[in-house]
Amino acid sequence: MNPYEKRMPAALVLLVIVALGGIFGGALVEWYRDRGAATVDVSTQAQGQATKPAGYASDIDRLKDLVPSQSHTMSDVGSHWTNLWFAAEKKNWPLAQFYFEESRAHILWTIQLRPVRKGPDGNDVNLVPIFESIDTSAFKAVADAIQAQNSTAFTAAYRETLQACYGCHKTSGKPYLRPMVPTEPGQSIINVDAAATWPQ
Repeated sequence: MNPYEKRMPAALVLLVIVALGGIFGGALVEWYRDRGAATVDVSTQAQGQATKPAGYASDIDRLKDLVPSQSHTMSDVGSHWTNLWFAAEKKNWPLAQFYFEESRAHILWTIQLRPVRKGPDGNDVNLVPIFESIDTSAFKAVADAIQAQNSTAFTAAYRETLQACYGCHKTSGKPYLRPMVPTEPGQSIINVDAAATWPQ
């Protein structure tokens, strides 16, 4: 008789025991997890109040802590405003319009996050009237140039807007943030050429 034939039943029994142990253990873990969650829900409902996040006085305080900083939203503005330049350079006016609108929307979001900053003298700087002034002058000139599909007017308006933005940076106590005409696109995944075909 082959010596392995005697071991076969023992190995098979061991395999079955391990498999059953795994199944039973998994079921036990699931049951315990569900039971624990149910206990938390029941106790919370019984007290008639929601549990507060650890380390926060309220959900509102926690949400305030999750709001991105102005530097985050302004990074988006920088990317969109950079891509705007190259879209207009290629006379891709629909794409230029898209990037202009995205830039403007993200500036408005930036202001919503923190409408008042401290200036270099420690006094409050209200960003709302500053942007309203830029929006109705330099930004309007950019929008008009895009609508007219006028490259010369666009270049002048784009540069004027950079100057206006720098004025806001200085007023907000950040004169080291000096915007300039970009030298390369902010990303390479979008083809700014209006005549491009897809896929490449």
